[in-house]
Formats: sequence, structure tokens, C-alpha cells
Amino acid sequence: MNIGGHHRRSVGSAWQVGFGNIGGIIAVWAFLAKDAPKYITGYSICLAFTVLSIIACAIYGIGCWSANRRRDRTPVDVGLTEYEKTELGDLSPEYRYML
Repeated sequence: MNIGGHHRRSVGSAWQVGFGNIGGIIAVWAFLAKDAPKYITGYSICLAFTVLSIIACAIYGIGCWSANRRRDRTPVDVGLTEYEKTELGDLSPEYRYML
């Protein structure tokens, strides 16, 4: 939702699906039969990736918040037509990230 323009949005969706599917590959090698029944290694890997995701989301949220603040301080009227602003997508000076 924070990627403007159909080209950038399609690439962002592809990255999201690709990284989401990596979880299936990691699970095959993390939850081994020899670690049964507690699967300490597998759950440790899952917990580590969950913490990494939480940290990444916090950093992304701070980045979006600071970008919105920076854009609020800059003048919006830079001589672009509506078409040019639309084509710029999330690079447009009028675009605000959603939190």
C-alpha cells in the first residue's frame, strides 16, 4: 500500500511473494526428524526470524514517519502536472506513506 505506481507495485508484490515462499524452504531444513519432539533448532530459527521481522517493521515505520515529516516541510508546488505527479507514484512530493 506504500508503493505508488503500477510498475513499482508489481515489483514489490513479487518481492513479497518470493520472500514469503522462502519460509517453506527454510522449514524443510530447520525442523529435522532428529530434533523431535522439541525441535529446539527449528523453533529458535522461527523465533529469530520473528524478532527480525519486528525490528524491520519498526525501522520501516520510523522511515515512513520521517519521510512524511520531511515531505510536510517541503513545498508541494514544484511545477509538476497532475499526470507527472501520478507517474511519479510514491516519489511524488504530494504522496504520503500510510502508517
